[in-house]
Amino acid sequence: MLQRDPRQSATVRLPPTSVLARPRALVVAAVLYLLGLAIGVWAVSVGARHTGELRLDQTLAADRGTVLADLGRVINVVLGPVVGPVWLVLICVLLWRTLGRVVALRAALLTLVGWFSIEVFKWIFHRHRPPTSAVHALVIERGADSFPSGHTAFTASLVAGLFLALAGHRALRRNVLALGLPLVVVVAASRLLIGAHYLADVTAAPLLAWGSIAIAVALGFGGVGPVFLPPWLHAVVIPHRKGNTPHP
Repeated sequence: MLQRDPRQSATVRLPPTSVLARPRALVVAAVLYLLGLAIGVWAVSVGARHTGELRLDQTLAADRGTVLADLGRVINVVLGPVVGPVWLVLICVLLWRTLGRVVALRAALLTLVGWFSIEVFKWIFHRHRPPTSAVHALVIERGADSFPSGHTAFTASLVAGLFLALAGHRALRRNVLALGLPLVVVVAASRLLIGAHYLADVTAAPLLAWGSIAIAVALGFGGVGPVFLPPWLHAVVIPHRKGNTPHP
C-alpha cells in the first residue's frame, strides 16, 4: 500500500530562492550530454554502413522470429508518441491519489522534459532512418529523425522521472529501477529488431534524455519540497505573503 510522504503534507517554509538548487547535477548533465553527442557525431559522420550499424540491423532482421516481430510491433504502439502519454497520465493519476499532487506533477514534468528534449537533437543531427527494404522494416519510418530514438527516450525519461519524484520512498525507487531499466533495454532492442533505428540511436537516447532531466534537477524541479515548482520559480509565479504558507 502506497503511503504519503509526511514531508509532502506538512506546512513548511520555502528555502531561500536560488536558481541552481543542485549545481552538481549540471556536472552529471554535462557528462551525459558529451557522451550522447559524441555518439551522435561519430554515427552521423562515419555513416551506418561503415559503423556496422546497418549490418547489425540486417542481421537482426534475418534472425527475428514471429514472436519477436510481434513484440516489436506491440512496443512500437504501446510506448509510442500516441499511447505513451496515456500511460504517463495513468501513472501520474495513481501517484496523485496515493502520494500527492506534488509527486505526480514532478514525475510528469521530469518525464516530459527528457522526452521533449529529444526533438531538439533529432533536428540537429537530421539522421535518416534505416532503409526500409534493406532491413525488412516492420514499420514504415522515412523521416530524417532517426537519432536519437524517441521510444527509447520516452521509456528512459519515465523511469528517471519516477525515480526522482519518489524521493523518500526507497522501496518504490528500487522497484522503479528493477523494472524500468530492463524495460529501457527491451524497448531499445525492439527498435532495432523492427528496423526503425540504428544502434547509436537507441544507445544515445537515454543519455541525452537523462542529461536534460539532470538540468531540470539542477534548477530545482527534482527535489523534495512542499510545492511543485522549485523555490526560485515559485517565488516569481506565486509571491509569498505573510501568513500564506504553501501546501502540496
